[in-house]
This record gives sequence, structure tokens and C-alpha cells, in this order.
Amino acid sequence: MLDKDGYVFEKNATNIFLVKKGRVLTPHADYCLPGITRATIMELVVKEKFELVERRISLSKFHAADEVSCCFSIESIYMEYF
Repeated sequence: MLDKDGYVFEKNATNIFLVKKGRVLTPHADYCLPGITRATIMELVVKEKFELVERRISLSKFHAADEVSCCFSIESIYMEYF
């Protein structure tokens, strides 16, 4: 989904993470769910020594990503990879 300015922010109650050149990008929590699952994934990314960047993500940056994943939780964390 896109925010009011046309930037990627989330997918129906899930959070989006992109990988580009070894960096993990995720939208700022301004327009997305700043929940426990998102925070847990972010902690794991840092713990595993990947660079984590929170920023506005343009649609062109989204399409150019090496990997895209969405996370959500019900009873445990689920990841979808695209």
C-alpha cells in the first residue's frame, strides 16, 4: 500500500522489509504499524549485523529491491517473501 504521498508503507496489517545490496530497509513508523513483530524483526536484523535503515520507500525503490518480505503475527511470526 502507498501512503498519501505515494510511498510504500505496509500491506494489510503486515510490515514490509526490503533488502537492497545487503541493507534492510523498512518504512518509518509514521504510516505503518509500529508493533511488537516489527520491533522484533528489526532487533534480529541488527543482532545479525545487517544494516537497518528506516526511511520513506519510493515505489521505484520497492521494484528495484533484491528481496521483499512482509511480516505479521498471530501466534508466532510469519514471513512472506516475494
